Amino acid sequence: MNPTSVPVVPPQPAQANYSTNSLVLFQSYTRDSYLAAFGVQAPAWDPSRLSKFWFDSTVDVSSPSNVTVYTVVDLVSATLQPLSLPASVAASVNLPGALVYPPYVVAPTGATRGGSPINPKWLSLQADAASLMALFSGLNLVDAGQTTVNPAIYPVDEARRMWTFSLRGTPLNAGMLLASRNTGGVGAPGQWDLSSPGDPVWVPTPPGPTGLDDTRLPEPMPVRNLLANEQLVASPLGLGGATVVRTDLAAQQAGFTVADRTLMRQIYSLLVKLAG
Repeated sequence: MNPTSVPVVPPQPAQANYSTNSLVLFQSYTRDSYLAAFGVQAPAWDPSRLSKFWFDSTVDVSSPSNVTVYTVVDLVSATLQPLSLPASVAASVNLPGALVYPPYVVAPTGATRGGSPINPKWLSLQADAASLMALFSGLNLVDAGQTTVNPAIYPVDEARRMWTFSLRGTPLNAGMLLASRNTGGVGAPGQWDLSSPGDPVWVPTPPGPTGLDDTRLPEPMPVRNLLANEQLVASPLGLGGATVVRTDLAAQQAGFTVADRTLMRQIYSLLVKLAG
């Protein structure tokens, strides 16, 4: 599935005041929700960029010089401000967290040899074994279970075999090489080390930064413009943040101005948090 995210203008809440989250144009993602939504992992976190939990797949990324301008909430001044982003940045997330690779699961087998079960890790498909042999420039791919003494007995529904090939005169079992390559999970990066005279050694790529300890603020979320009957009111006591006020509904509340009612709600919310 190709990850897709388009701006959606949210409806105006039928409330006197509401969070600026009611204005956002895009869905926010975590690594888990991105994988669940699109069936693929988000790219590895890029330390050269701010964390970014949304993306816009409608932008034109045909040229590196393309720029897209959004409107965001400045929580310090409680105002709407423009945000210019390179199109390539706007079109992609930058989610903190480590890449996770699915575990390598070796299916059980009913194959036996000499009356004893065969370790399923010794089994592989011929195509996988041939691919490994070509990678290492090995020779002589054979089923090591086909011997005159105690040959392997494979069930009719078992497509794998004890495929072995030779490398520098040493027989290598393809199934064990596959298990070694997938120790960190299916698709985990790494490379083969052939410097020793023995079996090839799989060397995992060291994990990159995850951004979980990044203290920088993330890229802000784009929002829709305010409507004619909306205004932003700063949170009290200089704590930062803002609330959206519907002037038409708030004006119906007798005895209080828009600012009075919003201030009272914010103070109440602050006291509840402090009490907790």
